Formats: sequence, structure tokens, C-alpha cells
Amino acid sequence: MLLLAASSVANNEKVRAEIDRVARLLIPHARGERMRLGVCLEPSLALDYALAHVCLRRLGYPDRDFDALIRLSLQSQARGGRERLPHRVLEQELTMRLWEGIKLPNAKRRQRTRSAVNQPLDLMSASRDDIYAFTHALMYVTGFKLCPQRLPRQRAAILAEAEGALCRSLDEQDYDLSGELLLAWPLTGATWSAGAAFAFQVLTSVEDQAGFLVGPGTRLDRLNKLRGNDRTRYLLATAYHTAYVMGLLCAAALASPCSLEPQSTSGDRRIKADPILAIVDATDQHTHWRQELNKLSECERDTLAAFLFNIAINRAVKRRDFNAVASLLNLGYGLGVAGTPVASQAAEMLERLAALSSWQSAGSTSTSSTITEVN
Repeated sequence: MLLLAASSVANNEKVRAEIDRVARLLIPHARGERMRLGVCLEPSLALDYALAHVCLRRLGYPDRDFDALIRLSLQSQARGGRERLPHRVLEQELTMRLWEGIKLPNAKRRQRTRSAVNQPLDLMSASRDDIYAFTHALMYVTGFKLCPQRLPRQRAAILAEAEGALCRSLDEQDYDLSGELLLAWPLTGATWSAGAAFAFQVLTSVEDQAGFLVGPGTRLDRLNKLRGNDRTRYLLATAYHTAYVMGLLCAAALASPCSLEPQSTSGDRRIKADPILAIVDATDQHTHWRQELNKLSECERDTLAAFLFNIAINRAVKRRDFNAVASLLNLGYGLGVAGTPVASQAAEMLERLAALSSWQSAGSTSTSSTITEVN
């Protein structure tokens, strides 16, 4: 998949040469006995076993015999005999589009793609798996821009949710998830928001400092104590996926005309980041993004006011400090930065909590009255 994404910038001779070198190393594994047997023995997993072959075929390295095996499996009775999550259905459809350019009819596509990009993401309590389902579904729908489908919702709504989730993952220093979320902008052909451009700046800074983009399970203090094969094994175990994510992100960014530079001016000069930043700093977690923020000018920081507001809301919700959430919403509305999915979902959460409190109070009063009557 990384080679396939990189092929969109293969007009660069060095990139093209590296794609060719790695592709030739992968061919014996992608089309080895294990993969061929898998296609034959488990027809419901045929496209899973064939994915690497399909990518290589798309890159210009065909194998007709392997294609024939896939067709036989996809014609079998058991070809559809496996339950799949919606984003995994999208993955199967992408594999078919890459393999033979098959496009599903609109009605069938709507029926089969009830994935995480089809409805608003739960920005307050989504698990990492929920957000990964969102990012993967978006990758499969856009097909890395090689064979895209129509987005199931308006692009602006999807990107607003991606930025809401990005604020949280960046604040938690989960750079694997942050990298996947950042793919939303180049894969949909959108201009990077100030928040997305800043997040990319943070990721590149972390990579420059560590020599690689650290994964959620990587502990630099432990890594620095290791040498030789032990160090290599630890890196492969904890950061290999994050390295691939960064590769996909860089390939998508190079292939897209979108600007990666943070905007130098705010759309509304009245919006100031400092009041929000003061609240964020009161609960400072010594994050990498805060260090990068110090490198920006006041004007550049002001473009990130809504981004910082989302971080402040997420921190308050995580602490279950709902008075702070209410105060932040009032501040955000006053500053004009509360027009985000994070803000609207936080407001809905407060409304539900207020209703619960009211019902509990009413229930307590009713119970007290019943006890008095009995006495």
C-alpha cells in the first residue's frame, strides 16, 4: 500500500527507482505459496491474500496465473461467507477497483458502505479503534486518489470531525493516529487547515528529533538503553506502523497541491488564541505540540484558536470537569471559535447531563414524598 501511494509521485526518478527496488523484493512474498494456497483454500479471504499482488499489479508487475486463481475463488459459493466491519467492506471494494477497475452502482454502494465516514464521529468518547475505522474508511473510499469514490457526506463535515479527533490524538501524543487523521486533507484534495498544517509540523519535528516517528508504545528512555539487534527489534515492534503511516502521509502530501504551510494571518483578526491558551496551560501536560507552538508568531497562534479550543474542551471532558466545559463553551462562543463539532457535541453532552440531574432530583423528591406519606 505504501508503494501504491508513493506511485502518485513516481515522476520523481529517485522515488520511482526505490518503488521498483522494493517491489521486486516483495514479489516472492506477495505471490508465494502461502498466499496462493490462501486464495485457494479460503475463498472468502481471497482478496485479503491477494491485496499485495493487486498493488504490485497496479504498479506494473502483473502475474496472470495469480489473477486466474483469484477469479476462480471469487466465482465459488463461499466467496462471501465472512462477516466484515463496514470499513473492511470498503477495503474489499477498493481491492476490486484496483484489480479490475470495477465500480459499484450508486445504490449498492450506499447500501454497503455504512462506515464511520457515513455518520458523525463520536468526538467525546470514540475509542482508538473507532477513529482507526474512520481513517481507514476514508483511505478506502478515496483509494489514495488513484480510484476514488464519491464521499458519502460533505467534505467539510468530514474534515471538521477529522480535525476534532486530531486535536485529541495530538494532545495525547498518539502520532500514529495523528498521521492517519492528517491523511484526510490530501486524500480529499482539500487545502490544509491551520490546525492540520500545525499538526504536520509537530510530527515532522518529533521525527527529526528522534530519527523516526515514535509509536504509541515507544518509550525513548528504554530505546536509548538498547543497542544492536535489541534496539532494532524494539523499534520494529513499537514503531513500524507509525513509520508506514508517515510514509503514506508524505506520499499523499507530495502528490497533492495542498499547502502545508501554516496560514500567516487569521480569517478574523478579532479572534485571539491567548485567552484559550491560558486555560490550556493551566493543565499543561508538557506536550510536543506546546513546544512547537512557542516557535510561532502571535498572528500564527491566533489562527490556531479553534484548534486550541478543541484541545481545552477535550481535556475538560477527560477530567469530567463539566463546569469547566460550560465555561469554555461560553468563552468559545464569545471568541467566535465554537463552531466546531467538538463544541456542539460537548454542548449536547451538557444538555444530557442536565436532563439526567433534573430527573434524578425529581426522582429523589418523589421518593421522599412517598416515605412521608407512608410514615
